[in-house]
Amino acid sequence: MMNPAFLLLLSTGTLSVQSPASNSAQRVVVTPQGAFVRDAADRMRPSGPTAMQSAGTLWTQTDGGLAWIANAVSIGNHGSEVFAEFELNNARAELYSAFDTNPPTALWSDVSAQGSDDHHVASSESGNVHVSLHTFSPGQPSAACTLTKYNSLSSLPDWNYTFPIAANGSNLGISRDGQTIVAAASDPNTSSVDIAVFSPASNVPVSYTTFPLGGTSNGVRGFDLSADGSTLYFSAGGNPVNAYIFDIATASVVFSTPIGASFDSHAISGDGSVFAYGNFGSMNLFEKVAGVYTNTYTRSLPGSDYCGYIDISDDGSTVAFGWTFYSNYLTVQIEAVDVPSHTLTMTDIVNATGSLQNIVSGVSVSADGKRFAVGLWGDGAGPVAEARLYSKTQNTPIATVDTGGSVFGLKISADGQRAAFGTKAVHANQFGNGGKLILLGDSTPFTNFCFGNGSLATACPCSNFGLLGRGCENSSTTGGALLTATGAVNPDTVVLTSSNELPHPLSIFLQGSVDSASGIVFGDGVRCVTGTLKRLYTKNAVSGTTLAPVAGDPSITSRSATLGDPITSGQTRSYQVYYRDNVLGFCPNPPGDAFNISNAVRVNW
Repeated sequence: MMNPAFLLLLSTGTLSVQSPASNSAQRVVVTPQGAFVRDAADRMRPSGPTAMQSAGTLWTQTDGGLAWIANAVSIGNHGSEVFAEFELNNARAELYSAFDTNPPTALWSDVSAQGSDDHHVASSESGNVHVSLHTFSPGQPSAACTLTKYNSLSSLPDWNYTFPIAANGSNLGISRDGQTIVAAASDPNTSSVDIAVFSPASNVPVSYTTFPLGGTSNGVRGFDLSADGSTLYFSAGGNPVNAYIFDIATASVVFSTPIGASFDSHAISGDGSVFAYGNFGSMNLFEKVAGVYTNTYTRSLPGSDYCGYIDISDDGSTVAFGWTFYSNYLTVQIEAVDVPSHTLTMTDIVNATGSLQNIVSGVSVSADGKRFAVGLWGDGAGPVAEARLYSKTQNTPIATVDTGGSVFGLKISADGQRAAFGTKAVHANQFGNGGKLILLGDSTPFTNFCFGNGSLATACPCSNFGLLGRGCENSSTTGGALLTATGAVNPDTVVLTSSNELPHPLSIFLQGSVDSASGIVFGDGVRCVTGTLKRLYTKNAVSGTTLAPVAGDPSITSRSATLGDPITSGQTRSYQVYYRDNVLGFCPNPPGDAFNISNAVRVNW
């Protein structure tokens, strides 16, 4: 039977509430800019213009004297978490919240990777799954290539897997939903690559395939898993230099083609229908035509250059890539191509000075292809910004950071709102160590707040604190529900996504005209949206995730107007999602109840 309190909250489109009385002279306000003490009279912030995320650096984590280099980074959980593995000294895996203040504090740290090399990480877009891959004693008979699976809540790995070969060269990927994990390790003794496929539930491979690459001491170099987990692209690092398409379901190679040269420029689209690779003076694009991979477009660039890095958007609409000019190793050229029209949409030429090599060290494209991140080696402390964020249709960067060193790893969030960069503290050509993990943001109309991690004046009612960036913890121990927003405000294409709920709860999308900075106990969580409240949509979560509006739903602004709260340009509204949690013993009433609530998102319309 549905809980009566939850039923009452569901019963009408509009909910009138009274502002809670102040019981203290001062309060603590936690915002994306920091924590501040405010007078109690200022506890309610009415709707109106507000600060939102601006393009630029959101936070920077330095090695703090540990002398590590940040060379492997990923972003997951709807752009809310940054996962990194550091190398050289004090190697470790660490997880950070994208919504932390500057400098951030790791949610957790695992030092089991100390002494390893060849680091790779990946994170699922829609869940708590993070994976790392590193090799102990690479190139030695005792080499051990180890895959580790984590969740967002703990530094203690859920499981580990070590390849049964003396691996030298590896990589890994994870599907968007986190249900398919693929790792590859090269065996130079047999010139082959071993491909292991896992589910997140077990370290026993779902399939294990040894594929001969040919030649002598050959190994894998190019590697990219489609976001849907159906298709793996990989290529050989030595002769013969071929690219391969590997079908995950059948554990077999379904297509191959010679590519002529071995670079780090390889990518595949989210459904596996488009792939691309780079070569001397060319970027080669393949698309499925009548079910057959066909070279449909080649971008050629005259001169002494090579296409160093490539990425393709999940939707297959955009390929972004970077050229390195090896005549002087000072000039790079960044480009993007619209895949359906085969049209070049932007070009940025970056010239460095001095004797240090400026090369492209990474490219990462958002799921819809509208934004992409680029990393460079740069020119040390000179004028070239090594961390760069671009629009598909704009030649100049949206945001840049001069890191003072070189970018070694990068990843953009699927929604394109944030990009993480791992760096070495000095230029790659220079002897030295130390580094930074930098989170760079695009300008957005969205501000995430009301976190159930204990930072609010009002605590989670049963001390059921969630992770930074989320609501209070729930009975499924997901770390709390996470609400994020994507899209544009004009015209209104905003979509709200609530994830990390219980598996299949009834969920209600709530809009408020006023924010409570201290929060109000609400079921098993804390609600910060108040004032004029509107229940916009009622949905059932699937595997802990629900979103609105979906096809057939009115837009948020249309729905709000229908419910009697028209929104005009420049106004703000805030949103939370509350959902059923009928495990009454988790947070008994009082003070809890049979429902919980996500963090909040403020939208500047």
